[in-house]
Amino acid sequence: MVRVELLCFGTELLVNKVNSNLLIIADRLETVGFSLSRVTTVGDEKKEIEHSFREAIKRSDIVLTCGGLGPTFDDLTRECLSKVLKRPLQYKREIFEQIQEQFKTARAKMPAENKRQAYILKDAIPILNKCGTAPGQIISAGKKCIVLLPGPARELLPMLDGAVLDYFKKNFSVGYRLKVILHIFGKPESEIDEKIEPVVRKNWNLKDLKVIFEILAHKHIIDVCVFTQGRTKELMDAHLFKIKLALKKVLGDDVYGENEETLESVVGFLLNRRGETLSVAESCTGGLLANKITDVPGSSNYFKEGVVVYSNESKIRLLDVKKKTLDRFGAVSKEISEEMARGILKRSKSDWAISITGIAGPTGGTAAKPVGTVFFTLANKKQLFSAHRYFTGNRNEIKEKSALFALDLLRRQF
Repeated sequence: MVRVELLCFGTELLVNKVNSNLLIIADRLETVGFSLSRVTTVGDEKKEIEHSFREAIKRSDIVLTCGGLGPTFDDLTRECLSKVLKRPLQYKREIFEQIQEQFKTARAKMPAENKRQAYILKDAIPILNKCGTAPGQIISAGKKCIVLLPGPARELLPMLDGAVLDYFKKNFSVGYRLKVILHIFGKPESEIDEKIEPVVRKNWNLKDLKVIFEILAHKHIIDVCVFTQGRTKELMDAHLFKIKLALKKVLGDDVYGENEETLESVVGFLLNRRGETLSVAESCTGGLLANKITDVPGSSNYFKEGVVVYSNESKIRLLDVKKKTLDRFGAVSKEISEEMARGILKRSKSDWAISITGIAGPTGGTAAKPVGTVFFTLANKKQLFSAHRYFTGNRNEIKEKSALFALDLLRRQF
């Protein structure tokens, strides 16, 4: 099995910038049957960079890097690898001319510092950068391969998709790595783990086909992931389908979608298929539910209207909520949630309406209605479906959970 490691260079990645390259690189490696075994982020310090190179080259067959190939004083990747491999940097005129051309195209004067980028390690294979000035490099060091890539994704990705993956296919024994991810909302990770245990415990491995299970909790969603690695794509597809069916059998209706699907995209698909429409009335979520729904392309086909009624006055004025109901039960109550749902249903003439009212915090809670108390009502022309939940977390987390719960409440009616 080929061991692949990623080194990400840049002090900014340790201070104030999210490393989005990790997901891009991991996704592309899967297409040739590779997976990352280790990822290390290193600041712009020579000794740390050199140390990370030495350790990674010892551990792994392929070492990928991103960042540190620019023209400035803190771009040290080339020089540090040159020292580690004891291999000199050599000036390449064709690379320099390509860098010059980039500046000409942009109608800008090229600073003298950019000439540094025209140097590559001896015997390295250069990868020209069509979207920037930092060329990539593929270096063979005995049985090891080191690939240097620039930091910006728009420059890195074309190199990875082209020269790098082509090199891997020609020089390594590659296969396929396929996956399926099942999404669940509103269930504890431990409960899902217990349900899928019989499926996970079964030996799904075949000759030349490896199966790996993972369970991941993030952003209030549980992901059950299945990865298959092998050489025959058709066999892997069929085997992965069997495993997916086995998981769905034990998880049932708790699974709301697969892979890139979201709750909002699944709900949109179901509404579209039924030819039905939806409107929403929100208080504590402040428009988050409507935002999620309209993030889906084509949502104008089924989403008619959303209103944010944060004050009692707006509830009365826009949704015909009764003042006496507010006085008796309070704005955060089942009764107000139901009147909000009836009001938006009448106002919009939609097939479905969802209302949300609650206390997102951090203040406003009471002993009877603590922070995280949220009431929901789902309405159509025939009946109401109401629900009440206590959510934990900070203000944003409570709002997020509330919006997702409302979508899941509607999904489960279909």
